[in-house]
Amino acid sequence: MNNGTNGKTGGNKGNYPDPQVPWRMALGTARRYWWLVIGGPLLTVGLTFLWIWLSPSEYRATMVLRLADARRALTRGVEQTSIEPARSTEQLLSQIQMLHSRWVASAVVDSVGLRLEPTFSGFKQHLLTDVHVDADAPSDTLRLEFGETDYTVRANNGQDAPITVAYGTPATVKGASFTIGARPVTKKARWIVLPREEAIDQLIDRIRTFRRPSTSIVDVSYTVRRAAEAQRVVNTLATVFQSLEAQGAQDQSRRRRIFLDEQLRRTDSLLAESQLALSAFRSRQQVYSSRDKLAAQQVGLLDLETRRIQLDADRDSYRSLLGQLEEGDSTARRAALRSLAANPEVAANPVVFRLYDQLLTEQKSLDSIRVGAAPSNPDLIRMAQLAAGTENELRAAMHSHMDALDSRAAALHTQEARTAAGVRELPTIEAQEVRLVQQVDAIRKLGDQLREERQRAAMAEAVEVGEVEIVDLASLPYRPVPGFGALKLLLSVILGLGIGMGGAMLVERMDPSIRHAGDIESSLQLNSLALIPRVDPSKIEGTEAYRVLRTRLLLAPEASRAKTVVVTSAIAGEGKTTTSANLACSLAWEGRRVLLVDGDLWRGRLHRRFKGKRTPGLAECLLAGEALPDAIRTTDIATLSFMPSGKGVGAPSDMVTSARVPKLFAQLREQFDLVVIDSPPVLAASETVVLSTSADGVVLVVRAGHTDREVVQHAVHQIASTGGHLVGAVLNDPSEITLRYGSPYYYGSYYGTYTREDVGA
Repeated sequence: MNNGTNGKTGGNKGNYPDPQVPWRMALGTARRYWWLVIGGPLLTVGLTFLWIWLSPSEYRATMVLRLADARRALTRGVEQTSIEPARSTEQLLSQIQMLHSRWVASAVVDSVGLRLEPTFSGFKQHLLTDVHVDADAPSDTLRLEFGETDYTVRANNGQDAPITVAYGTPATVKGASFTIGARPVTKKARWIVLPREEAIDQLIDRIRTFRRPSTSIVDVSYTVRRAAEAQRVVNTLATVFQSLEAQGAQDQSRRRRIFLDEQLRRTDSLLAESQLALSAFRSRQQVYSSRDKLAAQQVGLLDLETRRIQLDADRDSYRSLLGQLEEGDSTARRAALRSLAANPEVAANPVVFRLYDQLLTEQKSLDSIRVGAAPSNPDLIRMAQLAAGTENELRAAMHSHMDALDSRAAALHTQEARTAAGVRELPTIEAQEVRLVQQVDAIRKLGDQLREERQRAAMAEAVEVGEVEIVDLASLPYRPVPGFGALKLLLSVILGLGIGMGGAMLVERMDPSIRHAGDIESSLQLNSLALIPRVDPSKIEGTEAYRVLRTRLLLAPEASRAKTVVVTSAIAGEGKTTTSANLACSLAWEGRRVLLVDGDLWRGRLHRRFKGKRTPGLAECLLAGEALPDAIRTTDIATLSFMPSGKGVGAPSDMVTSARVPKLFAQLREQFDLVVIDSPPVLAASETVVLSTSADGVVLVVRAGHTDREVVQHAVHQIASTGGHLVGAVLNDPSEITLRYGSPYYYGSYYGTYTREDVGA
């Protein structure tokens, strides 16, 4: 038999719906949790209907504004220096958004008295007039009591002393003033003075603006419970917005004029400073002769450069001759002396020239005495000493002359550098003069422009017209705003269905049990061998499901070599004992020699179903090490034998060992065609692992909607990890869980019209 973890039986998908199909999953979930799917819409519709019933009627007043160019027409050429294009859509939308600003809303709240919230139960709205609340008035609760000719008002939530006011006379309490024209029907009332910021927020939330397409026309509406208040507020909003917008434009022009005045004063001061700086610069630098001065300095620089180059050449030649005079022999020194004497720089030096002439005279005398005289001749020695001393003096004089040449060269270099620096500075001085002149001209032009702009700003400041024009004021609303009750109910139905389905899916997701055959294949990666529905054992339907199990078990790969099959479950209560007994019967009805073994040494119960004794049985066979004849009993089915669990000594795990079970199974394979072992649950008894590894295959029984899939997965892993060969799983469904999860039919629905005689059972 194959290991169920390596493959799936493809034919099973024809009997069970694919659990991954979304619409089938949704329909199945809705059918299983119909009370949630129906209860969700009923709840939302009921709440929506209650909301519609309790919601008071509201009235909307609408006025029309036009964002005109009246101010632009009056200030054309005054506020703008050139013709400006028509305002863009973004500019119009920005202007519309000003209607929602706190700047406008606060002015409306203060002027209309929206901070006072009266209750009109038994109080006609037209009786209340002249409502006003100061901007700095504190939030409070006013309690009113109405008499025949006057009424009393208590502030501070009724804690302050009351004031009495006659009808038609204004009443003022802590910054809130109003007039009640006549006695209302009610005797008492409680009014609230809202905080100013809260009233502003409420006003902004209720304002709606709509720009008519391709126009500068804007509809402004305000919705509230009282029609008169809606009209009064929206019209006040229009006039306040128009007034504040014009005032804002005027203030902007005034701020511009003040700014230009300040800039003009600063510009005049800068102009005076620039003119003074230019005059001082010209006096200090004498820049009017800068071009001639530049030409003269360039000629002098060229002469200095020529003299420096010539002097450097003489120095290099003179230094070379001095080197020969210092390091050469007498012949070389005399040649060097002759060359030095011929140098114009040396000839111009009287000291050097005198010493050179003296040296020549002494050398001639020395040469004349040396002829025919001995080296020890006193005259020769004296003359040689005189010549050497003169030569040393000449060499010292030449070195002094060389130092003088170096000093002259250094002086020429310094003078040349200074002259070059002066030449380089002259263009900078000229550029500074030009810059100062340009600065004076620029400041003068800026001053002229500022004077012109200041005059325009002063003219624009005098214009008292803004860019908002009132086209139509709001009229008194005569009918409430449509509440769209039908649409709200429809949306509540849709929302309720969504909530119901969401709740059903949530409950579905929270259920961790295995519910249909698809779960076995997807979660456990096992072949689904059969589905066992709730049936009556006395009818033919009770055996057909097990015959299907028998057929699929025998058709599984490697079935021809299977001799022993263990039927087990993850935990108790899955129906493994019933399944093993019926499977053994189905195999025996086919004519095979079958042995049913009760392998549950803890709670063996098969002997009760066959109405026999528990002992001797499996326990005794394991202790004896062989299949005892008395332990194998016959049943009503000719080819079916039964071995009870027996009763051993000590713990069952000590008897069911890997040394005893394979030997016993080998003996039973020789006597029977198939051996079916009903073992204890995998997670409840350790001996099940020994039985599974000793058998040719293992069938796992899972009860639908009963066992958590993680528990079953743990059992599958425990069997597979110890070497057990899982053939597949049987889904036991006595509570018809699978039918609610969308199984298309049960075996009984097909075989229900047949009788036991029809099938030859």
